[in-house]
Amino acid sequence: MRNRTMGVKGFTLIELLVVIAIIAILAAILFPVFAQARESARRTSCLNNAKQLATGNMMYIQDYDETFPLVYNGGGSCSHAEYPMIYPYLKNMQILQCPDGGQSGDTVPGCLVELPPMPSTFHTHFGYNWGPLIYAGGGLHEAVAVAPNGVSFQAGKSMAALVAPADVVVMGDSYDTYRPTMGFEWMLDSYTGGYKNSSMRHGGKFNIAFADGHAKLVQMKGGLIGSHRYAIPKNVVDGAKWCANQDEIINLASYGLPPTRCGDISTLVNNSMTAWPE
Repeated sequence: MRNRTMGVKGFTLIELLVVIAIIAILAAILFPVFAQARESARRTSCLNNAKQLATGNMMYIQDYDETFPLVYNGGGSCSHAEYPMIYPYLKNMQILQCPDGGQSGDTVPGCLVELPPMPSTFHTHFGYNWGPLIYAGGGLHEAVAVAPNGVSFQAGKSMAALVAPADVVVMGDSYDTYRPTMGFEWMLDSYTGGYKNSSMRHGGKFNIAFADGHAKLVQMKGGLIGSHRYAIPKNVVDGAKWCANQDEIINLASYGLPPTRCGDISTLVNNSMTAWPE
C-alpha cells in the first residue's frame, strides 16, 4: 500500500520570490517613514528645550532690572557663556542639549557659578543671540567695551531696547563653541558635516526661540566667505531678527566694513557668501 500526502503543498520558488519582493518594497516604503517620525520627535524635543531656555532667560531678566545677561570676554572660566547665569531658573542641564546635537557644540568647563558635575562628553547645542556678527553687538549684547580693571565685556541690553520682542531671537540651534553664540559667522564653528544645507541639524531647519517666549523652526542655509563657514536664514529678511533694533547702526570696523544698519547685515553676508546647495 502506497503512502499519500494529503493536502500538503509547498510554496514554489516563484511564489517565495514574489513574497520577498513585496516585503522588500514595503520595507523601502516604511523605513524612511519611521526615520522621519523619529527625526520629527527629536526636532520637537529640541524645540521644547529651546523654548524652555528662552523662558529661563526671561525669568532672569525679571530679577535683574529687565536686563539681559552680560558676558566677559576675558573674565575667567565660563565667563563667555550665559547658561551659568540662567541655570538657577532651569535646574536641568539636559535642556542645553538637542537630541540631534551629538558631539558637536560646546563642552561645559568649570564655571564661576555652581553647576552640577557633568561628564566630559557633555555638550551644549544652543547658542545665545550676541547679534548677527557677535563682537559688533546688535543682538542682546552691546558691543565690546573695556572695564576700568582692563577686562573686556559686553553688557546685556535692556528689555526696553527691543523694538519688537516677538521678532527678536534669544536662543537657538548652534554649533558654536565655548561662547556659545548663534552669530552668522560662528554658528557653524564645530560643524563637521557635508557642505550642503540638508546635512545641517534637522535638515537645516534650526529651532529658534524669541523674546516674547514663542519658538519655531527657521530654515537656514550655509555657505562660505573665503574659507570660513557662515549660516544665515534662508529667508534673508529673517536675519534682521538677530537685531534688538533693526535700525541700529552697527560699527563693523573690526570686520573691515563700514557702519551698517543692523537689519541689513544678513543681506550683506548673503551677498558675500558662496551658498551651499540644498
